[in-house]
Amino acid sequence: MRKTSKFSLLAAAAIFAGSLGFTFVSATSATAHAELESSNPAANSVVATAPSSVTLTFGEKLMVMAGADAANQIQVTDEAKARVDNADSKVTGEVLTVSLKPGLTDGTYSVDYRVVSEDGHPIEGRYNFTVGSAQVGGTSASSESTAPPMESPTPTLYKVQTQDDGANGTAIGIGVAIGAVIIAAAMVFLFRRLKRN
Repeated sequence: MRKTSKFSLLAAAAIFAGSLGFTFVSATSATAHAELESSNPAANSVVATAPSSVTLTFGEKLMVMAGADAANQIQVTDEAKARVDNADSKVTGEVLTVSLKPGLTDGTYSVDYRVVSEDGHPIEGRYNFTVGSAQVGGTSASSESTAPPMESPTPTLYKVQTQDDGANGTAIGIGVAIGAVIIAAAMVFLFRRLKRN
């Protein structure tokens, strides 16, 4: 009976350690989601002529669901908050594109985006770019002076996600390592006990 109880405890410990490791691995997967890697026009850039479209490239593919086209979209507005895109956002893998109305005048434009990555994680954000010369409205069109203060996109479809990926990644990595060590130690101990008996 005692031997059976010891083996039961060892097996339970191994299962618990395995579950712990699985939990940390799952947490690692859960934190991986699409993030904006590049844009054209680039954030806070100054372009000589108005672009015909805005293109955003993310770190992983975006989720495309039938009947839910609004899940991935870009809205571009001018300084008067008037929309200047054609509301034709299109997803191609990890790239989201929207065309712009022709004849945009010089000035600063805001790009609001809302997307859902393949793991179902919603992301939204905003940036600005300027069309025209380096002097707009008598002030320098550098990223410090032409970009207006960041505002919450209107309307807000998703809550803006904030995260500390570096800290999260380190903590999760340590957790996975500890889980693996516990599993290995439990299995070695179990096999040695079985061998002796």
